[in-house]
Amino acid sequence: MERLKIEDARPHFFKIIYGEDVKQHLRIPPAFMKHLSQETSNRATLTGPSGSHWSVTVSTDANGTYLQKGWKEFMKENSLGDNEFLTFRYDGNMQFYVKIFNKSGVKREAVPVSGNSNGKRARGRPRKRPVGLQDLHKQQLHGSEEGPGQSSRFIGKTAKPFTSQSPHFTAGMTKANVEKPFFLRIPRSFSAAAQFPPSRRKVVLRDSAGKAWDVICIKGQGNHYLSGGWRSFARHNNLKQGDVCKFELVSIDEMQVHVL
Repeated sequence: MERLKIEDARPHFFKIIYGEDVKQHLRIPPAFMKHLSQETSNRATLTGPSGSHWSVTVSTDANGTYLQKGWKEFMKENSLGDNEFLTFRYDGNMQFYVKIFNKSGVKREAVPVSGNSNGKRARGRPRKRPVGLQDLHKQQLHGSEEGPGQSSRFIGKTAKPFTSQSPHFTAGMTKANVEKPFFLRIPRSFSAAAQFPPSRRKVVLRDSAGKAWDVICIKGQGNHYLSGGWRSFARHNNLKQGDVCKFELVSIDEMQVHVL
């Protein structure tokens, strides 16, 4: 109880994500600036629900003080959209802890996000109820789990035969892959064959038209996930629940994606 009282006493402010301005930078409420009056740093650290961090610049002009460079990455990598609600708890030394609530008012729990530029553990957004990595893993049970030279059968659709000497896996698209929260779990056998590191990394997905997509690969609870950038790939290729994709490693950080 004492710990809760201490946390509740820390300065807070809130923001509702709405409009284009807040997607470019976030204005710190003027009344809140009294808590930062002794600070001299022009950088702040935002910590998300799972403990991952983003470094953002703090700038001041005639209209106020803003979280600037790095804020757009925080928005993108947390898949933030209009009408979502954020609370910022100030922990001192330009450190903010951010809680995220979706449109229905449900607090976002610690699930993987689109990765972050600091190489820390990442987090993400929930569905209508809070979910964790185990929930995302369950959503992928019919998605994929294969390694080099194998193929899989999916509910409602059978994958066409596929042969390659390179590491590859087949994924049947689940709702979590093609709608929010837009994650795709990579089979552990493929991660091992591709020698994916335990930290965040950027990979390239190349579609059948030859278009390349930069996608963030993160790791949580023993599995790697395609996260930031995957949503754009899925939407551009019009992926739907039940579709089948084959991912073939063609270089150390590039995969060719065959959409069947």
